[in-house]
Amino acid sequence: MSRFSHTPTTREDIQHEIDNLVRALDKLKHDAARESRHGLGSLRSRAEALWQDAHWDEHCAELSRRSHDAGRMAKECARQHPLATAALAAGAFALIGYLVTRR
Repeated sequence: MSRFSHTPTTREDIQHEIDNLVRALDKLKHDAARESRHGLGSLRSRAEALWQDAHWDEHCAELSRRSHDAGRMAKECARQHPLATAALAAGAFALIGYLVTRR
């Protein structure tokens, strides 16, 4: 049925269109509710993950301890191998110098 039809519209045609619109609205409502539930579930999962990982102070202390240990080990290695450390530093500076002057 066309909106611009010149034929008279019957009561049954109008009722049929209303029924179609009601079904379409019900389907839209159902789809929106399903998507909302999915979004809420996803948001809940993220919140639970953050809540379980809320031990920020412990993580920060652990990271600080590991960084300190890595720095101590690097210093110890540099003291044990001074020539290799100097060669490594010279190579790093040469590479940085090369990259800077390439422009």
